[in-house]
Amino acid sequence: MTDPTPEPSPDAEGQNAEQIPPAVDPQEILKAISGINLDTIDADIESAFGSRMAELDKMLEGLDDLVNKIEQDIQNLDQPKPDGPQ
Repeated sequence: MTDPTPEPSPDAEGQNAEQIPPAVDPQEILKAISGINLDTIDADIESAFGSRMAELDKMLEGLDDLVNKIEQDIQNLDQPKPDGPQ
């Protein structure tokens, strides 16, 4: 029996060849990153981290409030109900 897999066409191979990125000159990379200030990047990261931590603190505070409310509701349910008029 013959193999049902068709042979790839030369056009398909040409398309794959076009998808390969061109070679990059390492000198160009060094020129591009030479203007990057690591202190600025570090400060940006710290700022973003601080902002996210503040948001997390607010969420945790809200979660604590919710837990306290649920605990109070459970305690109220556990209390024996006073006897009504007979």
